[in-house]
Amino acid sequence: MAGPRTSGRGLVALLCMLVLPVGGEICKDTVCSYRFVVRRARTMTHTRTVEGLEQNNQVSITGDGHLELFTTLTLDLRRDDVNGTRVSADDVITADGVQRNVILVNGQFPGPAIEVMEGAQVAVTVVNQLLTDAITIHWHGLHMRNTPWMDGVPSVTQCPIMPHESFTYRFRAFPAGTFYYHSHMSSQMADGLFGALIIHKSQPTTPSIPLLLNDWYHEEAETLDITSRYNIYHKGAGQFEYDELSRGYSVDGVEIIGRKFVSALINGRGRYRSNKAPLSKFTVREGGKIRMRLIHAGGDNNFKVSIDQHALRVLASDGHDIEPLTVDAIIVSPGERFDFELDASASPDLYWIRAETLREGTCVSCHFDRVNVTITPDDVVEDARAVLVYEGSSLDQDPTSQPRKCTAKKPCIFLNCPFEGYPKDRQIVCIGIANTSSLASSQGEAVEDDDVEEYFLNLGFHVGSNINGYRFLPPTSPLYQSPSTNMIIPCPPQKCQKGCKCTHILDLPFNKTIQLVLATYRKPGFGNAHHNIHIHGYTFDVVASGYPSFNRTTGVVAHGNSDVVWRNEQYSTVTWRQGPPSLRVKDAPRKDTVLLPAPGYMVVRFRSDNPGFWFLHCHQSMHLAEGMAMVLNVARDRHPAPPSGFPKCGNFSWSEEEYEAAMSGAWPSNEKVRSASS
Repeated sequence: MAGPRTSGRGLVALLCMLVLPVGGEICKDTVCSYRFVVRRARTMTHTRTVEGLEQNNQVSITGDGHLELFTTLTLDLRRDDVNGTRVSADDVITADGVQRNVILVNGQFPGPAIEVMEGAQVAVTVVNQLLTDAITIHWHGLHMRNTPWMDGVPSVTQCPIMPHESFTYRFRAFPAGTFYYHSHMSSQMADGLFGALIIHKSQPTTPSIPLLLNDWYHEEAETLDITSRYNIYHKGAGQFEYDELSRGYSVDGVEIIGRKFVSALINGRGRYRSNKAPLSKFTVREGGKIRMRLIHAGGDNNFKVSIDQHALRVLASDGHDIEPLTVDAIIVSPGERFDFELDASASPDLYWIRAETLREGTCVSCHFDRVNVTITPDDVVEDARAVLVYEGSSLDQDPTSQPRKCTAKKPCIFLNCPFEGYPKDRQIVCIGIANTSSLASSQGEAVEDDDVEEYFLNLGFHVGSNINGYRFLPPTSPLYQSPSTNMIIPCPPQKCQKGCKCTHILDLPFNKTIQLVLATYRKPGFGNAHHNIHIHGYTFDVVASGYPSFNRTTGVVAHGNSDVVWRNEQYSTVTWRQGPPSLRVKDAPRKDTVLLPAPGYMVVRFRSDNPGFWFLHCHQSMHLAEGMAMVLNVARDRHPAPPSGFPKCGNFSWSEEEYEAAMSGAWPSNEKVRSASS
């Protein structure tokens, strides 16, 4: 069994836990309880029982794509029974076909899906069976109203769950839509600790399938962090990162990512280079419909997702319904989700599902001369693939399908481009996320208000990954603990003119319309990126966007958007040049993670009616690890108190005098301490 789920109907049911599998079935109870056992294992390893004994063996991939067992143990008495034994791909966690450690939840990768009805109470007991690492789980996109300490951010909302410990998250399933859970402990998510979280408003009538996409590496996340040249604590050698001249660039001349691409997975499967590792398959019936819930659970690249010869009818973004759009591809950044419907109207066959990075080539001039930027195309392919299978089609070979050709008469439509457009001869039309429309039925509270609190947040690299010049250092213990225990490093503006490392906290008043201008303006001589910003605890409305102008022949940025100007030499303070642009309040799309143009901005609004400490950060793992984060402290005097017995942690020290008292025998015994406290 994948794990237990408990019914919430009645005291007897609560006391006597009914064990049911976790893996996508919809819990319709008022209380849905789960137990997640988190441990490490090895990919490309098979477990079987031989003569009553458990036996684990390594797995290799044959030239025709089959999986075979092998062992290197020369004293294995069952060696002849092992080598060459074929096994099913369903019994092996293959990832991209290369062996490495992976984090499992209930023995699964990705972790088991949680599906519940809106408004249900969800309880997840996380049992940490990792040998040396602490963990926390963040429930990405959920508001955690009245339970902000369940948000899962280590040292901000809770103490990490140490090895051999368990922690029960309990929260309300709200809002409805496509979400996911993932580790928020450093870059640990990249090792596999994530899974789908689907909240239904009503019983679905169309079949739906999560499509989880993630970057994948052959080194564990901790190694990638330690070796990073941009590590906030101690710079590494950078052996898993590109040098500046070989980095990939998107069509607008903006750097994609510093970390070397290895592979990517769809629902836990992919291929490294040209190997024949098994891929995820999605079966459809000719003439039928299926809803796919695209979740970018990775932490690095933005991907363009498409299905050969099939249009995608986009229905929702970040769990919130939009006016349906029919597109050829969706650009999705880490943390974003898109629901789309697919009509199985093509000829019955096999079709590629493609997830490609935005890499167009290299750009030598980008580091020296931003005026004459030229992208040099290369033949580097960075992608993940899965297969759309029509019922009755042969599964013995890969698809031979090709994407639809874009023409002047019928151009291709891409949704969520972080730039305004592609070169004219590519025949591609971009639809920015701010140009989509929320369905009237999905609109929450109005954000149209004359009493607006506006804040500018500029994300840049001039002192390392930062927000307004501050690189985030977490407190030593959760902010809900006493200030005497959660040691923070202040961010005094007068001492941080040239940037600093500190615990960046922005205090927000209660029940005001908060307007954040999320900007990406850079100091000359420094690179830029399409940051993707996630705000915990809230859904926001995207009310305006500002893209740079671009060369319609090459696609490269010509000039940064001029609506915003910088106030200081470090670009840590920006403001409007001549007041804000026209804001679109009615039917604005609703999101919790947004992909930014560069250099440019997005304007988002929300009502600060959910008190708590809420993390705001770039969801690109390198940028987050380097300090591109902050905390929104909403209505401090209204924060709900944590439940009784909520774990505490923090620094510890004791004095020389206390030590001497202990050594002399004058230190009180445990029994005396207990008696004094009773």
